[in-house]
Amino acid sequence: MGSKFVIADPGLCIGCQTCMAGCLLKHSAPGDVAKPRLNLITTLTISAPIVCHHCADAPCVASCPEGALYFDEGRVAVKQERCIGCRSCVLACPYGAVDVVSQEGAAKLGGLTVESAPKAFLVKCDLCYDREGGPACVEACPTGGLMVVDEEELAARQRARRMKAAVASGAFASVPLNMDLN
Repeated sequence: MGSKFVIADPGLCIGCQTCMAGCLLKHSAPGDVAKPRLNLITTLTISAPIVCHHCADAPCVASCPEGALYFDEGRVAVKQERCIGCRSCVLACPYGAVDVVSQEGAAKLGGLTVESAPKAFLVKCDLCYDREGGPACVEACPTGGLMVVDEEELAARQRARRMKAAVASGAFASVPLNMDLN
């Protein structure tokens, strides 16, 4: 089985941002960056969260000069300590699903807190790999508009769309179809 990723059904998305809140809550742990890993895009007609697709030939991985992004069991994973903040991955991602943010660092020396230089943090969907229930955004969605899919699920959906299109094209047939011979 290939990579998995989260997709949104724009017909079910109501733009409530609950998915973003679930993601933010999951990543509000110490040592993590409290920022949602998905972006809700809203137009006049639809709204849908955009999330990392964990591409099989991920341009973000190929663009990283330090190996901060890498493949790990069907997902694109992050090694934070390697990120230098160059943002090559941000430019390379075709979905706009990767971000690099800077956070102020601080260290305690005795009773004093000493500010350190800002540190770059690579922020992208990790499929909540360390969360037993799977991605927090999927669980948080009140309409069921988010789901985790893999290549098999995508292929099945593609077959169903093609079948629907083939049936619909029958309405434009100039010669009676086999089923219309009565």
